[in-house]
Amino acid sequence: MKFQRVLDRLFGRSPVAFGILIAAVLFIGALCSMLVLHRVSEHALKENIRTNLKRVAEVAATVVDPEEHATFTSRSQETSLEYERAIAPLRKLQGSDKDIAFVYTCVLRDGKVHFVLDPTEEGDSDGDGVDDKSHIMQEYEEASDVMVRALREGLATSDPEPYTDRWGTFVSGYAPIRREDGSIAGMVGVDISAETYVQRLAAMRSAMHQGLTVAAILALTVGLLGGLMRGSVLRQREEADRKENEHREQLASAYERLELAYQAVELSRKRFSQLFEGLPVPCLTFDNQLHLFEWNALALDVFGFSAEDALQRPVAEVLGGSFEEGSFDRLAEIVAAGGSVNEACWTDSKRHFLFSCHPLFGPSGEIAGGIIVAVDVTRQQLAEDQVRIQLQELKTAHELLNEANEGLLRANEQLEELAATDSLTGLANKRTLMERLSEFIELAKRGQGFSVIMADIDHFKALNDEHGHLAGDFLLREVGKALRIPLRHVDILARYGGEEFCALVRDPDGKAATAIAERMRQTVQSIPTEYGQITISLGVCAWSPEMESDTTVIEKADDALYQAKRAGRNRVVRAGDPFGEAA
Repeated sequence: MKFQRVLDRLFGRSPVAFGILIAAVLFIGALCSMLVLHRVSEHALKENIRTNLKRVAEVAATVVDPEEHATFTSRSQETSLEYERAIAPLRKLQGSDKDIAFVYTCVLRDGKVHFVLDPTEEGDSDGDGVDDKSHIMQEYEEASDVMVRALREGLATSDPEPYTDRWGTFVSGYAPIRREDGSIAGMVGVDISAETYVQRLAAMRSAMHQGLTVAAILALTVGLLGGLMRGSVLRQREEADRKENEHREQLASAYERLELAYQAVELSRKRFSQLFEGLPVPCLTFDNQLHLFEWNALALDVFGFSAEDALQRPVAEVLGGSFEEGSFDRLAEIVAAGGSVNEACWTDSKRHFLFSCHPLFGPSGEIAGGIIVAVDVTRQQLAEDQVRIQLQELKTAHELLNEANEGLLRANEQLEELAATDSLTGLANKRTLMERLSEFIELAKRGQGFSVIMADIDHFKALNDEHGHLAGDFLLREVGKALRIPLRHVDILARYGGEEFCALVRDPDGKAATAIAERMRQTVQSIPTEYGQITISLGVCAWSPEMESDTTVIEKADDALYQAKRAGRNRVVRAGDPFGEAA
């Protein structure tokens, strides 16, 4: 009730104001959350870009020969075969990612930074009036503090923010070129343009704006629903107030009549009996010992006692029943002290009355006893009891519904797990594999390459025919366990069908999958069984952007698998190789 009064003081009877407040609170909360999330995400994206730049620079540093690097000291060497051979790996790295603007090496001479290797073609391709290529021992006057510090201390690091030089605005990563003794022979720098950097941040800001739009729509929707609910509550309250007022008017009318009757008794004892009998409610009087003294006809009819049996008998004995609080003795004590009792609840388990009791005074003003007025509220009490029962039933039904919903959620989770898992081996099934294949391809398009390994148990049909299906099922489970051992947590292994398995392997350079496949072959070959040595044949294929469809990489891996079968089984064949290696 206090909460309702607060709402009434704030909004009066206006559901619109209530809905606007709800919408405003929700939107402000969403706005604050989105701003915090955006700041955190933007920082994480920047750190990710810097980390990737540093890693690319570290990779580039591994392809530079430090001893040969030290031999390039004059621009005239840029036409030599040795220079072309030295920049070839850097050119390949620069062309592997469209976001990479420049890859180059530097050295520190007399406290100043000088370029050494740069695979960029000579000329002014961007029309800015500056030669795109840096030349051997060309001084880099705009070198950043981060770059100089990386050269001096041999650190692998990256610029915290974009910087501008004569070639444009970039974000760069740096890694040292180390000799075998650990000394620093120079440094590799990898630049991405600031435009690419800004575009990635702009995409995040766009996502935040879209999120705020959705939050605003949701806030307006919830505000509308809150306003509608507030309007409904107000209408219900108005109806309840109307009924309560009617009930109060009825009770006030009854009390008014009782008060008039009481006043009439006081004014004229001669008319007391007539007025007493004429009251529309049961009335009884008692003396100071709480013995019945008078009653009206309605009291005889309602409480079902006879005049002969009731006279001078205790009120509690004649009426029976009990009070929800107190007793007839307590009632007599209050009246004897000159007090009144209003609306004390009395019941005999079947009927409910509100007893009001007032003192009666003798000729000298002394308290001579009291009068009881009983108002029948059985119907109202039964209605309240019925409401309580219905509320309890609603609560029970709600709890049962919640239990049913929880059971349904658990069943759905189990169904989803069953739908994604092969029941025999416990591995992912083909459907799950194809879903994850799409995810791997999307990541590969952003530079996270992968390969597919197809594996098939050699002579499985013959083993199955000779030893039975139970033996075949046992071998499938054991081979599934063995194939999982060489894989990493980022790789996916699934039963593709029959005795054939398929694995999706993170493989940035296209070489790791072949080594993993060979360990798979050796692990399966070492499975101890009573059916002799078990071997598998494997085909490996790295995904390429030129592939016609999502399933092309699986088809090529499957072709390599059957090439391994034809080459004698128990071997690994990589797509494009003329033959594989056997045990």
